Amino acid sequence: MSDLRNEFSWSWSRHRTFEKCLRRYWLSHYGSWGGWEASAPDEVREAYIQKKLATRPQWVGTLVHEAAEYVLVEVRQGRNPEPRKVVEQFRRLARRQIEDSLQGRYRYFPKRYVGFVDHYYDQEVPEVTWDATVQSVVEQVAGLFDNPVFLRLVEVPERIREVERLEQLRIGDVPVWVSLDVLVEDGRGGLVVVDWKTGRAHDPDAITGQLGVYGVYVLSRYLRVAPERRRKRDLDRVKTMYVNLRSGERAVYALTGAHVDEAIELIRASAARMRALVPVEGERPDPKDFPMLSEGDPACDTCSFRRTCGR
Repeated sequence: MSDLRNEFSWSWSRHRTFEKCLRRYWLSHYGSWGGWEASAPDEVREAYIQKKLATRPQWVGTLVHEAAEYVLVEVRQGRNPEPRKVVEQFRRLARRQIEDSLQGRYRYFPKRYVGFVDHYYDQEVPEVTWDATVQSVVEQVAGLFDNPVFLRLVEVPERIREVERLEQLRIGDVPVWVSLDVLVEDGRGGLVVVDWKTGRAHDPDAITGQLGVYGVYVLSRYLRVAPERRRKRDLDRVKTMYVNLRSGERAVYALTGAHVDEAIELIRASAARMRALVPVEGERPDPKDFPMLSEGDPACDTCSFRRTCGR
């Protein structure tokens, strides 16, 4: 097994998993740790494979994010991809990844190949459903080139500061990972975080919570301001924007002191609850301290770990 130390860090996605199901959290961050190695025990390897599985909606979102990232990186480097070619590129990629999963390639290289929950659990999915899923990818990638926010970003590549870049900051003694879909200068001395969504419905509280964390990062990294000591003029320079690429819905959120305070408190409190369940940091805690959801909980129906859990 790996000599890598499983050190604690906080992220929005880790927080969401912790809040939804403690056993899923344990499997994601402890039970599957080291499963990428050939020498991993079978149960660890299987948990790692399950961790990497994708549902069809998750996969659609991933590909659309990748398409947006690809185009914005290209325009920042002085190239201008043709929309028709980008759409066809991601249509072919979608078809190839479905075939890779069907052939089970993910079982040997979980990080390299997409594996679908449907294929792993031998669920019958009609071909027409896969066709519709690919069509959703095609439509949303094509829709990028009709989206006014995306088109504006393409017009001002020199203002883009980050695209899908994994970064870390610290809130007290808590290391926090963030990855902004896009961070762009507004042309007036301010910065705007753009967060792409692709689902049919989203929790407004979750959106504002996530964007609050991103605002804390921008204050700290780009304005060089300790979030706890920010001033109103600092807050006024940061905005966050939610853009749903499926529906076209978008909303701009001005960063407020309340958002910053709530985000900092969320990170500290969430990290404290997580750490309380791990007696020795870096070591694998007892799964019994991370109970499963009640029998019959609907969340288990689509969870990628349900084989390991026996559900």
